[in-house]
Amino acid sequence: MNQLFADFPPISKADWLEKIKKDLKGKAPSDFDWQFAEGQSVSAFPHLDDFGGVLPHPISDGKNDGQICEGFQVGDAAKTNKMALKALEGGANALRFNCTDLPDFEALMTGIDPTIISLHLRAKKMESPFSLLRNFVEYAGANAAQIGGTFCWQGKQAMEILELSEAQLPGFKVLPVHGSAFYESDEKTADELRKMATAANDWFAKLTAEGVGVERIAKQVFFTCFIGKNYFLQIAKLRALHKFWLDLQRKWGVENPQSAFIFAQFPISNQSPDANTNLIQATTQAMSAVIGGVDVLTVLPSDKTSDEAKPTDFSRRMARNVQHILKLESHFDWVADPAAGSYFIEDLTNKLLEGMRSQG
Repeated sequence: MNQLFADFPPISKADWLEKIKKDLKGKAPSDFDWQFAEGQSVSAFPHLDDFGGVLPHPISDGKNDGQICEGFQVGDAAKTNKMALKALEGGANALRFNCTDLPDFEALMTGIDPTIISLHLRAKKMESPFSLLRNFVEYAGANAAQIGGTFCWQGKQAMEILELSEAQLPGFKVLPVHGSAFYESDEKTADELRKMATAANDWFAKLTAEGVGVERIAKQVFFTCFIGKNYFLQIAKLRALHKFWLDLQRKWGVENPQSAFIFAQFPISNQSPDANTNLIQATTQAMSAVIGGVDVLTVLPSDKTSDEAKPTDFSRRMARNVQHILKLESHFDWVADPAAGSYFIEDLTNKLLEGMRSQG
């Protein structure tokens, strides 16, 4: 391979820009730069010279094997259980239950073995999210230590939740960075990431002040994230988040940095009234998520156009199948950090990362 490259003399970025200027007949190449945020832009003509002649290392050395998740608003536990079983039979290997009240876990989990999937609980506007986690631990009993997943919540019970998780649910992550709450639009991605950086840093600041070690905190933090419609921007957003999380842990003195754990889904605000449009759009959104390196992904059903809409069994199946195609036919899970080496995406990733570092 080295001999092959030796047959082609290296061409600097300056050489390329001169050629481009001629082709553009005097128009400046910078006129084609993309301004992705106020005061921030990336070149339309990135080059290896922009990286000092050496590309960054991929963000991951392992497989890119995110889990296929389906989410449910828990009302009637028995009805929710039937839908969850269908999702598992249809190829999902992760479930998310959004709870506004304490559910009957016996009815909700009938026929479901949480030790062979990942389980994600969300306490939605609950006065005591700790009670939800405690009830789940009581239901799980001796199996609790074998269950992996996340617990998404808001409130002031961090120490109680952290201590319960460490003692009874060591496979759970319970310190959420609510990135999905910061999503406004793709045009606001830089602001979204800066807010996530601040929130992640706040976990270290608040809990170390209460005597919690940084290693314990690092193991428990996870990120929720909405995936927008701008294909390249969303890939770069996730890659920047991965890199920032490693940087932040080093800043706080974590000796064994953890990879960023990202739970991703789609915002309903991006859905079109047309289901077919949403299904096509879901494919590129899912590709952004998988290429960017999410751990768990929920693809929104094409007919889920509002909070009140009730997706059909068919639309749920098609949403899962989007991920099945990416895995089983396109083999996206075989490649670690597929975007590594793309000059444009690397440049965009680094620009987004710069904004995060100023906040963390």
